[in-house]
Amino acid sequence: MILNILLLSVLVSALAVIVYVVLLPVPEGLENPWKLKMLTVTMKVMFFLGDYFPSTMAKYLDERSRPGMREKGPNVPYTDTMFDGVLVRVFDDQKTGEISTKRPAIVFYHGGGWRFGHIDMHHAILSVFARTLGVVIINVEYRLAPKYVFPAAIDDCTTATVAFLRRLEEFTVDPARVAIMGDSAGGNLAAAVAQRLTFDPKYEGLPKLKLQVMIYPALQAFDFQLPSYQQNGGYSTIVLDGYMMVAFWVIYLNNKPHLTSAMLQNKHTTQQAKMSPKIKKLLSHDYIPAEFKQSGYTAPPMVEGDQALYEELHPGLMNPDFAPLMREDLQGLPEAYILTAQFDVLRDDGIIYAKRLEEAGVKVTWKHYKKGFHGMCGHKDSPFTSPTGVEATEDLMEFIRKNL
Repeated sequence: MILNILLLSVLVSALAVIVYVVLLPVPEGLENPWKLKMLTVTMKVMFFLGDYFPSTMAKYLDERSRPGMREKGPNVPYTDTMFDGVLVRVFDDQKTGEISTKRPAIVFYHGGGWRFGHIDMHHAILSVFARTLGVVIINVEYRLAPKYVFPAAIDDCTTATVAFLRRLEEFTVDPARVAIMGDSAGGNLAAAVAQRLTFDPKYEGLPKLKLQVMIYPALQAFDFQLPSYQQNGGYSTIVLDGYMMVAFWVIYLNNKPHLTSAMLQNKHTTQQAKMSPKIKKLLSHDYIPAEFKQSGYTAPPMVEGDQALYEELHPGLMNPDFAPLMREDLQGLPEAYILTAQFDVLRDDGIIYAKRLEEAGVKVTWKHYKKGFHGMCGHKDSPFTSPTGVEATEDLMEFIRKNL
């Protein structure tokens, strides 16, 4: 009897997934719609397992996925080591004895909502970068939520980056040619590390970063009614929906996922705070070009926030280490490359940051992909990489080749 019930449950669940995949809408014009549907289902299943079976999810990622990820991409030599207590993977495609000139380097922080991911996740594409561009790559394994909440991730990324900057001679790296880079949550960490190294006096003696590269970065948790959230935030959204993104933010901040629904409706900020001159300056919807507001967007309604919730979350929400868009003065930051995708809730975070960096006198290259979606970039042989994702990755490599 019990076996029959279990089999029935499995069949019903499988049927539900099939129906969801078939009915899931894909924006017109996107390549490989069925591949996108499977990626979306994979993301939502991971999110579900992470909520209800975190130990099972971690075990699956560690024991099943990681070895296979290391086998893809070119066979670039790498070493796993510790930088001041933080695990890193060093990709170096040249033997020390063969190096005659100092080389550029990239410190990379993976995405995954500060909750998932590891140094194997981008092994293939980082191997391509190391071989194609002749760069040393440091891939950082930072602590993850919910076990380790903010500021664990940014502290680990800062620690590893600073340790590397102090050891550049050991890796024959040119101190004037170091970049930091990350995707999604890793883009958040790249922006935050760049700000720390630029503005915190304790890092004044270190080599200055040449570039900061942010790939569809998550940069603020104050306003979830930006056009990109309104247009791409529904539950049927490709890959990353609004609820998932807000849950990532709140779990990273203080591991209180029950606040997700209220935050998604912007109830975590008061009306007075939303209308303050500071917030209007930092997060104005006027930064977003009109072409991104032509459909699926209305001016945010006057939702009365929860004062107690605002007071509880305000220190974190306004902390640039947590949300880099909340720093008022951006002058002096390193040159930036910001990649955004049309079908992504995080699109407008990147657009606003690009505009504000330009206003602050920072050199910015903003690349937007009209057929892009969150998570599109990667190795060309990846099962989920799209033609636009391959194009975006090649564009990024060309930029690094010319500017690092």
